[in-house]
Amino acid sequence: ILSVIQQREERQQKEAEKREEKLKLEVEKKEAEKKKNNVWDAMKEVPNLDQRIKFKAVTLIYSLGMKDVFTDMSVEERYGWIQSNISSD
Repeated sequence: ILSVIQQREERQQKEAEKREEKLKLEVEKKEAEKKKNNVWDAMKEVPNLDQRIKFKAVTLIYSLGMKDVFTDMSVEERYGWIQSNISSD
């Protein structure tokens, strides 16, 4: 009987660990997706831009439907894209 109880407890422990790992992976996935889709956070990483330029760039990024492309760019690529597409007038 003790052996059966011990096996049951071990099985329950393994199942609990699997559930915990699954939840952890889901949370990490959601956080990664949230970060990937956060254009404003990506914009804040770009140095030497005033607020007006940042706002214009975010508006353009969303109007072109390219938030995934923008957030996948390196900081240097973002800066170059903004320089190429946003006038500073």
